[in-house]
Amino acid sequence: MSAAGPPNARARARRYQLVGLLFTAAVIAAVLIAVFTSTGAQRLAPGKPVPGAAKTLALVAGIPQQGAVLGRPRAPVTLVEFGDLQCPACATFAQKALPAIVAGYVRPGRLKLVFRPLTFIGGDSLRAARVAVALGEQGRLWQFVDLMYRNQGLENSSYVNDTYLRALATAIPGVDVTRALAARSSPGVQTQLAEAKALAAGRRVRETPSFLLYRSGAPPRGFTPQSLDSGSFTGPLDKLLASG
Repeated sequence: MSAAGPPNARARARRYQLVGLLFTAAVIAAVLIAVFTSTGAQRLAPGKPVPGAAKTLALVAGIPQQGAVLGRPRAPVTLVEFGDLQCPACATFAQKALPAIVAGYVRPGRLKLVFRPLTFIGGDSLRAARVAVALGEQGRLWQFVDLMYRNQGLENSSYVNDTYLRALATAIPGVDVTRALAARSSPGVQTQLAEAKALAAGRRVRETPSFLLYRSGAPPRGFTPQSLDSGSFTGPLDKLLASG
């Protein structure tokens, strides 16, 4: 006969084991959250070095910007990115494909890029998008977007606060941070966000990043790359450029 003990004792033991497992799981979850939120976004502060800032600034240095547009206004081909600034896949595109696209097509004047911010993921996306558009008024949207992709935090953990936003904006030379933060709720910024949302809805965009690729002046056309590396963009870009 088993010596496991009376039923009440066994039930109490099982409850204690369950409580112990739940407590352990909660501790592990808390540690994981602390690890994710303490690496990068939560360590940013105005005046402190921002990871990746030197690469971001070098990426777009000397390239004209106007609002959401990066590149020569009369470039023959246009690539539109619908991006959510919290989106990890958007960050992958920015890191794996964008440098080669900028170097090979934007910088020589053959392509202009247009960023349309969406806020699918949540509140942190919206707070970031507002400042990105506000910085577009100072010709600095693309620096901010690239810096945010390099310094994403845990999604919707409220990491996109004023400290974080000031840290990114301060790392961009020539930015009037006070002006940008004041303009983020302006009618002009709200209009641009609404226009991006309407354009995405019209194109049935349901995920980020999504793209439009077309000859400038022609009707926009949707473009779905095979992957988010530069090789998936160069062929279609070369084909469009050759068609002109």
